[in-house]
Amino acid sequence: MKLKTYSSVGAETPDLLTDEEAANLVAVEPRTIRLWRTRRGLPHLKLTSKVVRIRRRDFDDWLSRHRVTISA
Repeated sequence: MKLKTYSSVGAETPDLLTDEEAANLVAVEPRTIRLWRTRRGLPHLKLTSKVVRIRRRDFDDWLSRHRVTISA
């Protein structure tokens, strides 16, 4: 599976993301997003038993809270 990567993410991304769309934004596999939802507490909306969406704002906030900084 080839992942798309974005050099800059702008307003063209939807407000509600699928696992695949969220994965493309951060260049990981969709299964990583599913693991982050189930094991790392990534906020998500369960619309039906099989349809899950991630609010873009929640995803950005969650990524900011889990950012690792390296000091030299």
